[in-house]
Amino acid sequence: MRSALLAGLATAVAGLALFSPSPVSAADHAVFGIYAVWFEGDRDDDREEIDRFLECLVYGSNLNSYWHGEAGLELRGSWAIPPPATSIEWDEVYAYLTPHVESGLLPTAQAGETPLYLVFGGGPTLYVDACGKNSQASVAGLNAGVAIVRNFPLCWPTGDTLRTETQIAMHEIVETVDRVLGYGTCAGGGTCRGLGFCEDPCDTFVGLSCPGAPTATWTGCGGGQVEGWLVQKLGYEGRDPALCDMCTVCDFTPRACGDADPQCASVPPRSDPPNATPARGCSVHADDLGGDASGIFIGWVLILVQSARRRRSPR
Repeated sequence: MRSALLAGLATAVAGLALFSPSPVSAADHAVFGIYAVWFEGDRDDDREEIDRFLECLVYGSNLNSYWHGEAGLELRGSWAIPPPATSIEWDEVYAYLTPHVESGLLPTAQAGETPLYLVFGGGPTLYVDACGKNSQASVAGLNAGVAIVRNFPLCWPTGDTLRTETQIAMHEIVETVDRVLGYGTCAGGGTCRGLGFCEDPCDTFVGLSCPGAPTATWTGCGGGQVEGWLVQKLGYEGRDPALCDMCTVCDFTPRACGDADPQCASVPPRSDPPNATPARGCSVHADDLGGDASGIFIGWVLILVQSARRRRSPR
């Protein structure tokens, strides 16, 4: 009788342990492995420079803290693959990548990570009707993020391809990760991308300076320069699809860690995300970047609508 009671008690305890929630350590987060992809011999002159930039962005800046411990980036490297025989659309890139992963020209993603393919290219090989695009798709049978960085035609009138590539690469990395996590995909949009009719649009551009970075980069906005590679601020309000590409607050500023703060590149302990909204696509367009005055009337209408929405729904 006693042995039966003990056996029953043991079974009950085991069952309680089975159905009790297990604590999640602060180190638990979604890992996104970045695979930079170029088309061999086709506008790939900046590949080595972008390698240095991505090393700085992932391991030498505070970007990982943007996700509040929910996600973290790892840099896997860069690869050049043969360009397609004919021009392809940006939303066909995921299908073009699959045979290159299966053949070994691109590595298989590491266990436990979501691969993020950061693809650099432009016309006429790759057609993309914006400065950058991103999607979530199956690549070689795995759930993946696919981010496109258009490096021709240029998005900013500086004549410097690298200036476009660094900003749009950071922008698309962030919004691709947000998409996969289930957020809206405009954290880098609106004011934070330098939308011309927003207040002080040029203030969003900041520099990221690590070893190997240029001394300065022209922004192409208001005649300004930044130290190092050019990147941009981000805004958590952009995770709300209702505020996609609006004139919102840019409340996250990327910065280089420096020797005085070597831990700033680490993934921080998990904290409540500032915004939890369903995903919706948002693109970086060239026709309304910078200080362009066109579309001001439409811009003011959008601002008025945004203000009315905020009055109806206080935060």
